Amino acid sequence: MNLNKIPQGELVLIDANIFIYALQKQSRQCIQLLQRCAEDQVIGYIADNILAEIMHTLMIAEARDNNWISGPNPARQLSEQPQRVSALLRYESLLRDILGMGLRLESLQREDFLTALTVQRQSGLLTNDALLVAMALRLRIQSIVSADQALNRVQGVMVYSPDDLKMD
Repeated sequence: MNLNKIPQGELVLIDANIFIYALQKQSRQCIQLLQRCAEDQVIGYIADNILAEIMHTLMIAEARDNNWISGPNPARQLSEQPQRVSALLRYESLLRDILGMGLRLESLQREDFLTALTVQRQSGLLTNDALLVAMALRLRIQSIVSADQALNRVQGVMVYSPDDLKMD
């Protein structure tokens, strides 16, 4: 179901790709969902590992935009340029904006990793997606927001996905 169908007051666990598509202005639905979360119309949760993934993605994107890195293994290239890492400002501002929008930040628990193993065995999800499902189960959140269609393989979880992605 598309993101506009999320009912008011719904608790949702949000995947990293939703933030990336919103920040890159590739999906109006993603932008509007994050605005709805900021206004408490939808109760948004984000996992700490997802926030770290967003932070890393934004940092690499900014370094690429600055033409400081290119080609394969961008993280290694950037790690070899600590002065450039210190000079990155845009990603920091974007991350502060995300932290300031009122989302509930949740930490992964030991039990989430154990549950994720079962989720992986049952649905074939990769690690971060299985951890997202495991956290949703622990928190009793029935809705996950993600552009990743693999999550539709999970029984008992409603997946909302943007259907307006603009790919360059």
